[in-house]
Amino acid sequence: MKRSWFWLTVSVLPVACAPTVNIGTPEPVKIDVNMRADIYTHDGKEKPKDAATASAEALTPALRRYNRRAEIQDLKNNRVVGEGNNGLLSIRELPQDEKYAAYAKKTVADENADRAGEFKSKSDELKKPLDVYVKDFAKNMYQSAYPGEWVQQDDGKWVKR
Repeated sequence: MKRSWFWLTVSVLPVACAPTVNIGTPEPVKIDVNMRADIYTHDGKEKPKDAATASAEALTPALRRYNRRAEIQDLKNNRVVGEGNNGLLSIRELPQDEKYAAYAKKTVADENADRAGEFKSKSDELKKPLDVYVKDFAKNMYQSAYPGEWVQQDDGKWVKR
């Protein structure tokens, strides 16, 4: 009989001693976060206040070219334009759609105007003659063309790379 009491006591004792701990809170936890972000530029150049006020005229030719590069690549992929040996784009196959043709003409004209402005400033910056800089630029564009894009060779002949 003593044994049965012993086992009964041993089996009930851990249950009786287990305390109940309530870790809940009477109210939900509230976190108040206040945040302030100040953005400063330290390059000495004044930036536009927001993107909506920045116009294409306020950007440098290099930035306009950077923003336009996807459009130029689409025109190259569609075999509408090609890279000339003078460093400028040339329309190779004018699209039949009038709106697309007008878009291609405007995009190429804008790109060529920005390239011409950049040629002058870069040649001055690098202290290279303009024609040497343009020739180097055209060579780089020829070498970086993807297969199937129009490129103009030094002899003036147009080929697909």
